[in-house]
Amino acid sequence: MVTAPSPRFSAESLFGALRWLAALALLFGLLLLIARLGIERLWFAQFGAEMVVMRRWLLQLLGFAVVMGLGVPLQLQQLNRCWRLRQQAASKDLPQSPLVVLGQRRLLLVLGVLLLLLAAGLTYLMVQARDLIAAPFSGQVITGIPVLADLRPLVVVALAAGLLVPLLLWPLTTLRISLATALAGSATALARGWSLWLPALLAVPFHEADPVTGFDLRFTVLQLPALHLLISVVMAQAVVGLAGCLWLTCTEGTSLSELRFPGLSSLQQRVLQPQLAVLALMAAFSNALSPFDLMVQGSGVASGAGFVDLHVRLPLRLLFSGLLLLTALGLLVPLPKGWLRRGALIPLALTALAVPITEWIVAPLVQRFLVQPRELVLESPYLARSIAATRQAFGLESVQTLTLQPRQNLTAADLAQAPGTLANIRLWDSKPLLEANRQLQQLRLYYRFPSAAVDRYPLGSDPARQGSQMVFIAARELDTGALPKDSRTWLNRHLVFTHGYGFTVSPVNAFGPDGLPLYFVKDLGRSGRVQGIPQLGLPDYTVRQALPVGRPRLYFGSAKAPYVIAPTKVREFDYSEGELNIYSHYGGAGGVAIYGPLERLMAAAYLPEPRLLFTGSLQPNSRLLLRRQVSERLAALAPFLRFESQPYLVTARVPSTPGYDPGQHQYWLLDGFTNSRSYPYSDANPSGIRYLRNPVKAVVDAHSGKVWLYVNDPSDPIQRTWQKAFPELFRPLSAMPKSLLAHIQVPQSQFQVQAERLLRYHVTDVRTFYSGDDVWSMPLEIYGSSNTPVRPYHVTVQLPGESKPEFVLLLPFSPLKRPNMVGWLAVRNDPPNYGQQLLVRFPQQRLLLGPQQISSLIEQDPAISYQFGLWNRAGSSVIHGNLLVLPVGRGLLYVEPIYLQSKNNNLPTLVRVVVTDGTNFVMERNLQDALAKLVSSKNGVVTGRSLTLAGTAGRRQ
Repeated sequence: MVTAPSPRFSAESLFGALRWLAALALLFGLLLLIARLGIERLWFAQFGAEMVVMRRWLLQLLGFAVVMGLGVPLQLQQLNRCWRLRQQAASKDLPQSPLVVLGQRRLLLVLGVLLLLLAAGLTYLMVQARDLIAAPFSGQVITGIPVLADLRPLVVVALAAGLLVPLLLWPLTTLRISLATALAGSATALARGWSLWLPALLAVPFHEADPVTGFDLRFTVLQLPALHLLISVVMAQAVVGLAGCLWLTCTEGTSLSELRFPGLSSLQQRVLQPQLAVLALMAAFSNALSPFDLMVQGSGVASGAGFVDLHVRLPLRLLFSGLLLLTALGLLVPLPKGWLRRGALIPLALTALAVPITEWIVAPLVQRFLVQPRELVLESPYLARSIAATRQAFGLESVQTLTLQPRQNLTAADLAQAPGTLANIRLWDSKPLLEANRQLQQLRLYYRFPSAAVDRYPLGSDPARQGSQMVFIAARELDTGALPKDSRTWLNRHLVFTHGYGFTVSPVNAFGPDGLPLYFVKDLGRSGRVQGIPQLGLPDYTVRQALPVGRPRLYFGSAKAPYVIAPTKVREFDYSEGELNIYSHYGGAGGVAIYGPLERLMAAAYLPEPRLLFTGSLQPNSRLLLRRQVSERLAALAPFLRFESQPYLVTARVPSTPGYDPGQHQYWLLDGFTNSRSYPYSDANPSGIRYLRNPVKAVVDAHSGKVWLYVNDPSDPIQRTWQKAFPELFRPLSAMPKSLLAHIQVPQSQFQVQAERLLRYHVTDVRTFYSGDDVWSMPLEIYGSSNTPVRPYHVTVQLPGESKPEFVLLLPFSPLKRPNMVGWLAVRNDPPNYGQQLLVRFPQQRLLLGPQQISSLIEQDPAISYQFGLWNRAGSSVIHGNLLVLPVGRGLLYVEPIYLQSKNNNLPTLVRVVVTDGTNFVMERNLQDALAKLVSSKNGVVTGRSLTLAGTAGRRQ
C-alpha cells in the first residue's frame, strides 16, 4: 500500500523550492546589476570620468552600508528584547501605578493607531526611496516633518489591512520583515540622498550671512535640505520600530483574548525609553531648525519670516525644541524617580498643546488684529530683506537701469543712426521657418528638424552689420520612428539608420521672390549647397569660410534617439542621391567597445537585447553609442546640474585645440544651471525655485559625442561646491575654443525666469513695493491668430549710447492689467559684455503703445485690414509673426512680419512686412520700402545710404 507524503514533508519541500527560487532570482538580479555597472563604467570612461562614477557609486554604497550596519543590529535587537519580554508576560512585575493601562476600547484604539503608524512609516520610506531613485536632484522629494503629511491615505490603509492578519498570526516574523523593509528603504533613501548630503559636507561659503541667525547662507541653501532628509528618515524609521515594539508589548499574553492590557512593567519602560528618546531628539532638532525654515517658508506679507513668524511662532517652537531635548535626555540619562514627569513632561505636554493653538489660532489673530492695522511699519524690515534677497538670488542686482523718453515719430535721421539694427531685423520666426524647412529641406520621411536656433556668424565686412549676420540654424536629425512599418527592423533602427545628416542655415532678414526662406546652407550630400546671398551682399566664398560643413554626420542630437552600434559590417545610411543611397561607417572614438564576449554579454543584459549575442555584424572597432540625446547625455554625466534649455547647433572650425578633431565642425552648445529651493527670504518663482544661476557652458561633439564642461560663472557657490566634489569634470571658460566662445548665448530659460522676477522686484523702495502700484506684466501680442504672451526674442541692435550693433535677448514690459509699454529688458551676448543686463524704463506719465495695442491697431488699419480680409477669403489664412520692438535713433520701431498659408498646404510664405512708430502704420512687400514709406511724410530726406542700411533683404526680384 502506497502512503501519501506527510503534510510536513510537503511544506518543507515547498519552502525549500521557494528558497532556491529566491536564491536564483537574487543571483540573476546580481548579474544584471554587474552588467549594468560594467557598461556604465565604460560609458563614463570615454570621457575620462571613470573615477567620477566610481566615486558616486562608493558614496551611495557607503550611505547604504552605514544605515544597514547601524540600523539592523540596533532595531532588530530592540525588537528581540521586546519579544523576550512578551514571552515573560505571565510573570512580569508591575509597579504600584503602572503606565498605559488599557481597557477594551482603548486597547483596540491603540492597536489600530499602531497598525496605521507601522503602515504609514513603511509607506513613507518606500515612497521617499522611490522618489530619490527616480529624481535625486529634483529637490521635490518628501523631506519635511511631519513625515506622514504627503502620503495617500488609501495606500496606508490598504497596507495596514494587509499587515493585520500576519501580525496576529506571526507577529515576530512579520515585524522582522517590516523592519528589514523599512531599513532597506531608509538606506536607499540616504544612499540616493548623496545629492543632498555630499554638497552639505563640502559646502563652500557664500560669504553672505542670513539676517536672522547670522549663519553663512551655505547652511540654509546646501546643508538645511540634507538635515531635513536625515531627520525625516530617522524619525520615520523610529516610528516603525516603536510601533512594532509596542505591538508586541500590547498583544502579549492574554491581552487579545481578554481585550485588556495591564500596563507596562519597569523593565518594559526601560526598553522602550531609547526609542522614545530618539523620536523626541529628532523632533527637537526639527523644531531647532525653525529659524531657517521660517526664513524660507514664512507666512507674512514678505517672502520669508515676517513679524508674526519671528515674534510668535519662533519663540514657541524654540521652547518646544528645548523641552523635547530635555525629555530626550531624561529618557536616556538615569535621573531621580519622578523628575522626568514633574520637570519635563508636564511643561512639554503644555507646550505641545500650545504649539498648534499658536500656529493655527493665535498667530492668525495677531496677524489680523495687531499687524495688519500697521502692517507697513511692522513688516518693512522683512520686506526689505525679501526684496534684497530675491534680487540677489536671481542675479537682478547687476541689472543696469536707464530711463529714456523715446519719440513716437521716427525720421530718416533716426534710421540713419541705427544702421546695425536695421541691417539685421528679423523677418522670420522659428515656427514658420521650421515648417518651411520640413517641407523644403526635410527631403525624406525619416529626417526631421526638431528645432531651430537663432545665432550670429561673422559673414561679410559690411560696416552696418559689423561683420555679424543673424541666422537660423537647424539640424537635420534622424527619426527612425518615421520609417515605413516594414522597415522598422532591429537591424535598420540600430545598425543602418544611425545618424542624421546636415543642417540648414537661413538668414533671418531675407526671403525669395516666392516668399520662401533663402539658405546659406541647404540640401544634402553632393547636391548640397553652401552659397552666398546677393541680396545681402554676401558672396559664396565668404559664406563657405564662415560656415564650414565638412562631414555633417549627426550621431548625437537634440531629439530623443535609440542606441546604435557603429561601425559594423553593415553599412550605415548617409543620404539619398536621386535613386542612389549613399552609405558610410562611423569614424568617431566615442561609445562603448563591445566586440569582446564579456562586453557583448554585458551590453546584451544592459539594453536588454539578446540579439547582440548572436549577430555576426560586429567587428573589433564596433562601439555602442548610448544616450544620444544631448541633454540626456549631459544629465547622466553631471546630474547635479540642470540642462533644461534647448541645445543649439554650431558649425565652426576648431583648429589646434587638444581634444577637438580639426576635421569635425558641428557641435551642440547647452547651458547648465544650479538652483536652490531654500535661499532665505527669496521669493520663489512658480516652479518653487528661489535661486538660479547659469555657471556652466557645455559643448558636445555632434559626431563623436565627446563632452566638455566650461565654468562660465566661477563665483556661484553651488557650482564651486560640486566642482570641489568632481574637479576633473570642469574647465575654465578661457579654455573654450574661440570659434565656439563666439557663439555662447544667455539661455532664454534663465532670461525668462529673471524677467518674470523683475516684474515686481524692479522696485527697491519698500513703500512702493508694498503698495503694489508699480507691478509689471508680460505683454500680449497676436501671434498666428490668437493672443499669446510675448516671449524673449534675439535681435541685433544698437543699444542706447552704443555705436556698434550687438546680439541681445530682449523682452518688453507692460504695466499690470494695462496694455501699454513701460520698458524693456535686454541681456548682451557678445564678449566682453556677455551677461550684462540693461533695463530701459519709459516715463509712466507718457503713453507708449505696447505690443498688444500695436497688434490690434495693425488689424484696425483700414488698408491693412482690407488686405487681410481678401487673403482670408481666398482660401488662405493670415499668420501674424512675432512683433519686434526695437530702439532706433531717438524712437521705437515696431516690426511685424506677415505670413500667408494656404488652408490646403502648411507651407507659409512671407508676404508683407508691417512697420510702425506708433503713429503711422505701413505694410509693404519688403522692409526697405516699408521704412522708406514710414519716414517719407516726415521731416528729413531719406538718402540712398539710409535706404541701404535699412536692408535690401526683402526686395522682390
